[in-house]
Amino acid sequence: MSHPLCNRTSYRMPHGKHACVWCRAYNTVAVMPLQRGPAVLLRLPRGARLALPLPLLGFTALLLAYGNAISAVSGDTSSEWAFIGLGLALMALAVVWARRWQGLSLREAGLADPAWMRHLVLGAGIGGLLILPVVIYFLVPVGVPGGEIGYEEAERATIGSLLVWALVRQPLGVSLFEEVMFRGVMQGLAVRTWGTTAGVAFVAAAFALWHLVVNYRTVQETNIAQEPLLAAGAQVVSLVGLGVGSLVLSYLRLRTGGLAAPIGFHWATVVAMQSTLFALAR
Repeated sequence: MSHPLCNRTSYRMPHGKHACVWCRAYNTVAVMPLQRGPAVLLRLPRGARLALPLPLLGFTALLLAYGNAISAVSGDTSSEWAFIGLGLALMALAVVWARRWQGLSLREAGLADPAWMRHLVLGAGIGGLLILPVVIYFLVPVGVPGGEIGYEEAERATIGSLLVWALVRQPLGVSLFEEVMFRGVMQGLAVRTWGTTAGVAFVAAAFALWHLVVNYRTVQETNIAQEPLLAAGAQVVSLVGLGVGSLVLSYLRLRTGGLAAPIGFHWATVVAMQSTLFALAR
């Protein structure tokens, strides 16, 4: 039959639609997007039109802009109740958006884990073990001026404020929020769009960029900032470490089928580092 656009002979594709034989000869077969929402079609030399997942890319851009803008204005906001409330509200909206308008199931988002308590403990245990080399370096900081790491926020903290932060503010404001957003919504959409390997790599890059500003400010609050080269190296190493850490978190998410293990891992690593810096400041 005739193609409605170029008026040339077409063949019937398996899904019932028609594709132009002339277009096929020039290798311009359309690839259907793997998620709901608008898609942009690009003409490439050998393939035809690859769908850009605009909802996923837009969600990622907005999330990174939000996190870095907040960090630039007020530093680490995980200890401020207002920002915790705002973050939890945005997290809930993101889950509703992903389910209702992107068709992401609770299972795809990692929110349907029947063994979540056991996986939470498992993740915390693995995180505590893997963060030991970093804790040891904090205790023996080779190359750091003065032979020790001084962190202003840890110096200002008290035992009470540390406990409230570790048991309430950190898990709600950081671990839960970031895992739902990155390993839940973002990874669910990215894996469905590009497959496991590319999807997990995309989340790792986004997770590192999410910490760009807050990581820089954290380094500047330590005595490492006295040495510009050392400070720059610390920033790069930290971002790379965050990317690698994201890969581990994604693996736990895929391995256990839920977000409990990544949340436990995330919480244990951050609390271990902060507690060590607090102890050193005493």
